[in-house]
Amino acid sequence: MNLHLLKKELEYVSHKVYEKGYTQATGGNISVRIPGTDHVLIKRSGVSLGEVSLEDALIVDMDGEVVEGQGKPSKEIGFHLGIYKVRPDVNAVVHCHPNYAIGYACLGMELPLPTVTARKLLGHVPVADEAPSGSQELASFVTDVFTKYPDIRISLMKDHGVCSVGKTLEEAYNVVDLAEATAKQAFIVSQLKATVQTPVTN
Repeated sequence: MNLHLLKKELEYVSHKVYEKGYTQATGGNISVRIPGTDHVLIKRSGVSLGEVSLEDALIVDMDGEVVEGQGKPSKEIGFHLGIYKVRPDVNAVVHCHPNYAIGYACLGMELPLPTVTARKLLGHVPVADEAPSGSQELASFVTDVFTKYPDIRISLMKDHGVCSVGKTLEEAYNVVDLAEATAKQAFIVSQLKATVQTPVTN
């Protein structure tokens, strides 16, 4: 296992999330298991995903204690670690705030899946209950969703954002990318349905 390459991947995916507009300011957080250990790499708190560097990747244990690095881990570390504990198949977690997906999350709606691609690759996108950012309550709500639905790849978070998972950071990012595109498509479909007039028959 090359820790340097894992940090580089975290840096790269962090920048992609920010550059695609999937989060704003210092919001969002990303983590990845360190293979062969009980440790996790996670973004340092207070730094924008667009500016994450290798030094911003902290090593923490499964209790959230910093093992290596300077600063505090993301305040959302609770649900990152919670997911890793209940989903041994998950090696990476991406939490961010993509706008169209948030629209459905704010309505408390599961993400509609209008395309065959979304239905095949996403399958089911439930909603975790709302709670204050960084709270133990929010960590429990998100962890509960990934426990209740052990096959899901992403969950909406009511009034907040999304949380995706994958075997790799790139896979977790791709799930977010597809989910946000799906949210846009679902919105377009809903608008078309609302505006299409029933043909007049003689």
